[in-house]
Amino acid sequence: MSAYICPLHWIKLSKYVELTGDTADAVHARRRKRQWQDGVHCRVGPDGNLWINPAEVNKWIEGQDQRATSLGRVA
Repeated sequence: MSAYICPLHWIKLSKYVELTGDTADAVHARRRKRQWQDGVHCRVGPDGNLWINPAEVNKWIEGQDQRATSLGRVA
């Protein structure tokens, strides 16, 4: 599997969903549950669109993997 290198710091939710296969509903649920922090993982831009920071999302995912491993779970 090749890694996707994102030259942009922020991408629109629609592009994030297209690239990752994640859903907009799942993203909004993470925001509601405060699993993703506004201003770090995502933010609402001046245009009213939700923007995602892929680099910070990757850090969040890697942190989830480490926590699951430390609890004896396999991701």
